[in-house]
Amino acid sequence: MQVLHFCHTGIVKQTFFTERMRPMFHADRLIAAFDGSDDSKKALQKAIDLSKTFHADLTVVHSHNAKDTRTIVDPPRPGAGATYIGGGIASVPDPLQAERISPDPMIYEDRTEEIVAEARMLMNDSQIDGDIDILEGDPADAIIEHADRISADLIVMGSRDQNRLKKLLFGSVSEKLSSKSDIPVLIVK
Repeated sequence: MQVLHFCHTGIVKQTFFTERMRPMFHADRLIAAFDGSDDSKKALQKAIDLSKTFHADLTVVHSHNAKDTRTIVDPPRPGAGATYIGGGIASVPDPLQAERISPDPMIYEDRTEEIVAEARMLMNDSQIDGDIDILEGDPADAIIEHADRISADLIVMGSRDQNRLKKLLFGSVSEKLSSKSDIPVLIVK
């Protein structure tokens, strides 16, 4: 609110805030969803800027959906004493036995480590400290659950352009998240 005072030296302009004029929004803890895409990089940069503006804690999350990742399985190896013949091996491992052995769940063919390193680099370049958490499960549900757990005030995420058929069949993570979340969601384009 601005008030003009008239005095012998002229007009003095004073600005002050009343109780009713508090800022509309304040955040103490922000979550930025990051998957390494260009849109998520823009969203992370916006979250960094907001974190600096509000002096808020920043947590970057990457949702790792185990259903969407392919597990790396070693190819069958010849057994002890197997002999090689014309482009193959004489004794072939039992394919049913290979199915019974569960692959190591820690070996995934995805970019999780690369994505976390990229998020950390963007945060370091902006000289901001924060946490990076890896979540498992459906991205929208995992982010909402984590945001509730850490009492986040705002979720910031990018909007990935999808073709219409894929969007119609599966929906987008940003749409799911904004419709399901009780916490405000800022979608950065």
